[in-house]
Amino acid sequence: MKRAVISAFILLSLAACAPKQSDPVKDAIRGKVEEQLGELKSLSFINLELVESSTFGEEIARRRSTIELRRKQNIKLAEGYQANGKVLNANAKLEAALKDEAVLKGIEAIEKRLADHDSLGVKELDIYKFSAVARTTEGSTDIKDMFIAITPASEIVAMDYKKENLLKSSGSLIPGYKALFD
Repeated sequence: MKRAVISAFILLSLAACAPKQSDPVKDAIRGKVEEQLGELKSLSFINLELVESSTFGEEIARRRSTIELRRKQNIKLAEGYQANGKVLNANAKLEAALKDEAVLKGIEAIEKRLADHDSLGVKELDIYKFSAVARTTEGSTDIKDMFIAITPASEIVAMDYKKENLLKSSGSLIPGYKALFD
């Protein structure tokens, strides 16, 4: 009995001394917070939760829907301007609708290329929500309900207090998407 207790104590002591595996998401957040606040003494997480994951296919569908809605709005505005005799405004909105049409064709081409490589189902990013206390030489900062968009390679794409703002940056992860707007 005494031997079992001593063995258990030794095993628990060794387990406590064993190096802990780092969490790539926490490490990435730590780096981003340090980038913004300066050198950290510590970063204590209060909570960290996965809110949403998105694949390339889902992101392409979201982008297509947004651009299509904008195209329709531009056409409707152009018709209104035309009816009121504001030809320059109408032409500007029609030109914007034509640009949106070109972007939609580009999105279709990107989607086809990704589908040909079986990449539509590949995870594009995860969105996490976290709260933490950051301690620097200047003092401590409470970070409450912050959202991050992070790639599977643990690269933070965006960090914001509003989840909706993260999705504005995520299109840059789709191969070829940014070039549609150049």
